[in-house]
Amino acid sequence: MATIESAAGVVVTPSERGGMRAPLRVLFLGFLALVVLYPLWEIARISFLNPVEVNAADARFWPPTFRAYVEAWTGVSFPRYFINSVVVTLAVTLGSTVTAILAAYAFARAEFRGRDLLFLAVIGTLMIPNHITLIPNYLTFARFNLLNTFVCLIVPFLASGFSVFFLRQHMLTIPRALDESARMDGASTGMILRTIIVPLSWPAIAVVALFAFMGQWNEFIWPLLATTSDDMRTIQIGLRYLLRDQEGALPDWPLVMAGTMITLVPLLIAYAVAERHLIRGITMGSFR
Repeated sequence: MATIESAAGVVVTPSERGGMRAPLRVLFLGFLALVVLYPLWEIARISFLNPVEVNAADARFWPPTFRAYVEAWTGVSFPRYFINSVVVTLAVTLGSTVTAILAAYAFARAEFRGRDLLFLAVIGTLMIPNHITLIPNYLTFARFNLLNTFVCLIVPFLASGFSVFFLRQHMLTIPRALDESARMDGASTGMILRTIIVPLSWPAIAVVALFAFMGQWNEFIWPLLATTSDDMRTIQIGLRYLLRDQEGALPDWPLVMAGTMITLVPLLIAYAVAERHLIRGITMGSFR
């Protein structure tokens, strides 16, 4: 085993050096965890306070009060906004993931004229800021009288250049010999996709689905622009309503923080479900 002599003349093995670094690594990771988790802790703590206690130096969140959660849920049609967001987010996540799988498979495996040029066009969409497409999308849906519907909330997000690129790069790492062996056994293109490519791509698919879920759940500008009635608003707009209804008075921060905690629950559940595949999908060489 290779060794190294320290400045003090002590011979140290690599495992020992790793042992010396381990506490520093733990401290560094612990510090990063505190930086990430502290805002969440503050949101949760404030949500259990009364409004007059927010700025008090000796405010304690225990025993907690659930007044803010009750008022946030019942005050501004939050259940309706929540259901709208769940419907739109699940539809976009499923739809964009399916279109990304089909497009990525075509770009990774199919041979057709102009394939590379078309793929470059897909990559080029990543350079276009989303806000540039707001007005064209609005005019298009207005022309077809589809504003203020689930269609206009879902359709613009059913295709993602990043998802296609990410899955295509992963599918290129799957040996073509598997496809050829399956074709020799009589498998069709669709069967190869369902039985070979998709099962071997689950970690990358989970990453794409999770990103789509998070992006759509947090979407604010397009639902605000494309909907006008409370029946079609999403939960991010409802969160803004919690502040709007308090104009002219001191903000009820526990109420706003309680609404924020409610909006975070689906994201935490989605992360817990996909976490097992998330790290593997990102680190398994998808950008090879």
